[in-house]
Amino acid sequence: MTAEHYLREKERLSQALNGQDRLEEAMEDITEALSKFSLDKMPGVALDVTVFTLETLHLGRLNLQDRQP
Repeated sequence: MTAEHYLREKERLSQALNGQDRLEEAMEDITEALSKFSLDKMPGVALDVTVFTLETLHLGRLNLQDRQP
């Protein structure tokens, strides 16, 4: 990732979270969770776990929507 790309992503994500403070807070929480399971030392596995978690969240929402009248 280039410095320019990093700064663009930081700005984009900051806007998505309604401010820089929110992005920093989210990054701290995610970093803490990754460190708790030593995933910060295994970037490939960390990405796989993160993607799996997001997919599981979305599947859970789909299942809930299917069961509502």
